[in-house]
Amino acid sequence: MKAMTRMHPSQAKSAQRGASAVEFAFVFPILFLLVYGVIVYSYVYVLQQSITFNAQQFAEAAVAVNPTPEADLAERIEARVNAVATQSLGWLPTRQRTRLTGANGSNKYTEIVSVATDESVVKVTVEFTVTGLFPALDFPIVGKIPPLPDRLRAQAVARI
Repeated sequence: MKAMTRMHPSQAKSAQRGASAVEFAFVFPILFLLVYGVIVYSYVYVLQQSITFNAQQFAEAAVAVNPTPEADLAERIEARVNAVATQSLGWLPTRQRTRLTGANGSNKYTEIVSVATDESVVKVTVEFTVTGLFPALDFPIVGKIPPLPDRLRAQAVARI
């Protein structure tokens, strides 16, 4: 009968330690990508909710402007919306505030659309450029992780 050789307890621990390192090497990248994706998507979700809320606030600010006299109504609405924008977007860091644009890529958020001679509608558009905000990890088979849109956009329409 062949005698069984027993491992010394210190040898068994080092073998187990090596197995743990191999398991960690397989699990860590997946766990890291999962946590990174949760953080990035959470921030993008907060940004989308914020610009949607701000578009609604900007439209409310535009409606609050007295429509008479009609001569400089567009300028007064734009001034009011810009004042509200400065106040309500103050929570964003300066570098991210520069990523915000209005209609047609300008800093002008409002557009007055005449529906009839006695009725006008103000359309507020807020866009946020997401490209370059977070580094995307590029993998050969999977592609970019996390996949993000180029822009976030929110619109609100109000009758004046």
